[in-house]
Amino acid sequence: MGVLACSRNGCDAIMCDRYSPVYGYICPDCFSELVASGAEVDIQEFLDSEKKYSTSDLDRVQEKFDEIFPVR
Repeated sequence: MGVLACSRNGCDAIMCDRYSPVYGYICPDCFSELVASGAEVDIQEFLDSEKKYSTSDLDRVQEKFDEIFPVR
């Protein structure tokens, strides 16, 4: 069994649970970004595009904004 790596360019996620026989595996972060891109997005262009933020980068950004906008 392989590592089930995300097919998105620049994404280092492994053990992805979503799979397309046409496009390969996609991690939850990239899938969320794909969905947010809208229904008309070209999936192959999306997968070929460079992932802008790693999960660890997003965690740091989340922490920053959690401090600014705490849940009440």
